[in-house]
Amino acid sequence: MNWFTKLFEKRNVSSRDPYLAEKLSGVRDNAAGQYVSPETATGIAAVHACVQLIAETVASLPLAPYLQLNDGSKVIDKSHVLYRVLHDQANPVQSAFEFREQFIASCLLTGNGYARIVMNNKGEVTALEPLHPSHVNPVRLVNGRIRYEVATVNGTKRYIQDEILHLRYRSTDGFTGLSPVTIARNTIGTALAQQQFEGSFFRNGATLSGALKHPGQLGDEAYRSLKTSFQDQYSGTGNAFKVMVLEEGMSFEPISMSQQDAQFVESRRLTLEDIARIYRIPPPAIGILHDATYSNITEQSRSLVKHTLRPWLVRIEQAMNSALLSFDGQQSHFIEHNADGLLRGAIGERYEAYRIAREWGWLNVNEIRSIENMGSIGPMGDTYRQPMNTEPLGSTKETPNV
Repeated sequence: MNWFTKLFEKRNVSSRDPYLAEKLSGVRDNAAGQYVSPETATGIAAVHACVQLIAETVASLPLAPYLQLNDGSKVIDKSHVLYRVLHDQANPVQSAFEFREQFIASCLLTGNGYARIVMNNKGEVTALEPLHPSHVNPVRLVNGRIRYEVATVNGTKRYIQDEILHLRYRSTDGFTGLSPVTIARNTIGTALAQQQFEGSFFRNGATLSGALKHPGQLGDEAYRSLKTSFQDQYSGTGNAFKVMVLEEGMSFEPISMSQQDAQFVESRRLTLEDIARIYRIPPPAIGILHDATYSNITEQSRSLVKHTLRPWLVRIEQAMNSALLSFDGQQSHFIEHNADGLLRGAIGERYEAYRIAREWGWLNVNEIRSIENMGSIGPMGDTYRQPMNTEPLGSTKETPNV
């Protein structure tokens, strides 16, 4: 029992957070009877891979405050105090990438990501400090807002809604996210049971599997001695393929059913695919390649961006815009990811798209070079082209081509 559990038991604190409630109760509410929690779930390679794929990919995308211009365009506002927090250093210990990776992974595992908003005397956000979800208990007040009770070694601290950045997974009550691990506890519990069985299989002997037959009657002492001696010499992967020597007329009768006969490998593969479905990750993206081809991997990569990463980008942006920008600040600024890197195709596909855009006149040379992180070629690169054989609809020869 850790200090945090003791702390809450001492104060007799209950929580509506499903992850916190599970943490305190230690229930095994799944078909396989395994203890399923974010900590045990990340011991499964598929869960870890899914969480890291989403968290690292999203955290690696540029995130910055944008200034909305009068003509409808936008520009990154590097002078805004949030730029450093979101792009460079989130707090004195963590870089912006490290903070966002932890923040997103926390939500992917527990359904909630929390961070304390640190402000200066001007009310400007100067840092974001992560809070472990098991330390936070959100409470809805009578006015509809939320108070956050945070457990620390010095007692419970209370914060108002404006002092906490809260990222939620899908919710049933509107203010606390559901844990994907808890929702899928049967699938993850099955994976844990399979993993435990597999480890036990190799620990106890992956080559020999059968029964020893003795022609006589063994006493208790003889039975224990024979069992210990046999396990020491032939059990475990380190003793695989040893020559077995039997005495006193004993014989070894192997058991014919193997892992393959029991369809264990196939069952484990299907369980890992189910975990990928929980996080909406295409199996090839986490190394499950048995049905992968070049064409379906390419299509599934597009699906990953569209159906998995994009919803997380929107979820994060809206949470940050609401919590980190004041009402007046939201009139001129907004926080947004730059996902161009995810949407880029291969170099040939990009250059073909640029050619079409250039010939039809909606991109100029400098704009194309800017997308590719290349410098301007000067005023000559600002001109737009228009095909000579096109005219506005309904135009005549006397109508100028504009």
